[in-house]
Amino acid sequence: MLKTSRLVLALAVVMLAAPTARGDEGEYTLNKDNWQKAEGLLPEPVLKRVKAGDYNFKVVPLDAQKFRDNYSTTYWAASEANEGKYELDAETCGLKDKATGKMPDWVFGKPFPKIDPKDPQAGCKVAWNFYLANQMGEGAGATFTLNGIDRNGEFRRIKLWLHTNAYLGRTKKAEENPENLRGTSLSHAMEPADAEGVNILGQQINDWTSQDNIWAYIPQTRRSRRVNAASRSDPISGLDIFSDDLNCYAGKVEYYKWKLTGESEVLAPIVGPYALKQTPSKESPTRIDVTIPYLRGAYETPGAEGAPWQITENLVFVKRPVWVLEGESTDPYYNFGKVIMYVDKDMSRIYWKNVHNRAGEYFYTAMCGYHFSKSDDGTYSATTPNLVMGVNDKTDRAALGGRYSSQFLERNFDPQYFSLRALSRLSD
Repeated sequence: MLKTSRLVLALAVVMLAAPTARGDEGEYTLNKDNWQKAEGLLPEPVLKRVKAGDYNFKVVPLDAQKFRDNYSTTYWAASEANEGKYELDAETCGLKDKATGKMPDWVFGKPFPKIDPKDPQAGCKVAWNFYLANQMGEGAGATFTLNGIDRNGEFRRIKLWLHTNAYLGRTKKAEENPENLRGTSLSHAMEPADAEGVNILGQQINDWTSQDNIWAYIPQTRRSRRVNAASRSDPISGLDIFSDDLNCYAGKVEYYKWKLTGESEVLAPIVGPYALKQTPSKESPTRIDVTIPYLRGAYETPGAEGAPWQITENLVFVKRPVWVLEGESTDPYYNFGKVIMYVDKDMSRIYWKNVHNRAGEYFYTAMCGYHFSKSDDGTYSATTPNLVMGVNDKTDRAALGGRYSSQFLERNFDPQYFSLRALSRLSD
């Protein structure tokens, strides 16, 4: 009897000490005192800053199935049904419908639901899964800020709104796509005075070879001018953040040569981490509102320690399996050289990217945080970039982009809203 009691007690101790079936390790704060916990889970420049006391990350356990359920039942069903339907154009990495041999005009779900890491085209396939997942929410809009921050705090703030409309990867195919686009965007700068009224229109053509169409309206000249697509790698208004940081990569898949270099796990920055509620908007029957907790920066938090640009509220980190993806632009005017990205194997989100210049020197890391939202019936979902923390390790300063507290999802934008005529009228 005594031996049995001891055995039961021993089993109980083991069960209490062991992780749960979900792999939970409990909630903790990662900081300079326990930085070793993140070895192999963060890009090396980020881990160095944790070790130095710059960052304190709130790490929380995750239910992997519940996290997967942030995406709609229709998304997962469509992904499974896509198996074997698509292939790649060998020269451009363009997506190809096997039945027609052409670029498809609409693909919902992952085009490549199964990735073989030994496949020489695996990197490009991972990139396409990422790109199309960006567009499942169809149209969206939010007002947000770009904040330049150094060791003394904020040195520049730009306020703007951005509206986007997706065509290629949306949940339901658009009724109209007269210009054969993959996606389009319109932005308007609201402040400060030297940026107020600057509007930018972007278009991605749905083919394998064309560059993005980008126009900028400058109120001082009252004219719109064409902008080179490589400007996505230029700093925005002198800040340590780039247009290509949206979703951690904002260009066409065909712009990069992609290479899958490995598999790993990372601590992923998430708002949530589970889907936020979608509420029907009073503005339109096709519009949905989502309320998001604000991501406060250390420079806005009295008494906060560490780097002024770190996030102190409402951002958590969860352990996720990732593909390690290497990309390099084929455009000679593009400022970046090799870019290393960490892409969620299941959710197809890029959480971190390390950027090298054209000479091959590392200089910059972007952390990309997301929130998810989903309809009550589970048939429609959106994954939305809510934060970019761009850190220039050469200059020891950073920028925060996004951090909006509300957004709208629009399922039926008028295509004419995203036009050159609309671009100039925004500042009237």
